[in-house]
Amino acid sequence: PEQFEQEYQDKKPVVMTNVNDNREFARLVTLKALKENFGDRTVILSSSNTYSYDKEEMNFGSYLNRITTNAVRIDDRADRTYYMFGDNYEPWLDRLLENYDKVPFGEDHALSFGVGAAMSGVPFHFHGPGFSEVISGRKRWFIYPAGHVPTFEPNRTTIQWLNERYKGSADRKLRECIIYPGEVLYFPDGAYHATLNLDTTVFVSSFIRSGN
Repeated sequence: PEQFEQEYQDKKPVVMTNVNDNREFARLVTLKALKENFGDRTVILSSSNTYSYDKEEMNFGSYLNRITTNAVRIDDRADRTYYMFGDNYEPWLDRLLENYDKVPFGEDHALSFGVGAAMSGVPFHFHGPGFSEVISGRKRWFIYPAGHVPTFEPNRTTIQWLNERYKGSADRKLRECIIYPGEVLYFPDGAYHATLNLDTTVFVSSFIRSGN
């Protein structure tokens, strides 16, 4: 905790391993287990654009069937693509998240459970600090330092930004990584970031209080 607070908290992103153990939680949230145990529930989906202002409800089992058979297409608009991240506060999900082993850093963890199709994600946006852990699948992250505003179109998907504006190593401010199961990414307060699920991905985000 001391190294995290001194070197990274409210300063820069970092990928961490072996800070928590969610092997048991991973068994509870396989796509098969989610479908069998919670497929009859209703979940809230958010539009996948920068502002995520549109919401729609969908049967969870139908949603899981859809995302495992249909990846997001290159020509899909972000404001017309919906996926499950945030805004789900039902008791069944709260009970499920009680099995999640939180990262032992930061204060006032607010947990958010998500499941997304391959090539889904959210274009550049920012919010308070926190952690993101991939339970299954892979998630690619693109992060800029706090205070730097990247060039992007809010209603274009991350995959479209990659094809149209991504500069790779020529963009010296950009940091990027791929998060695998068991790895946790810390994202600082106010840092613009975009995400891209490389597979059907199950993940948990933990939003914490800023250290400032």
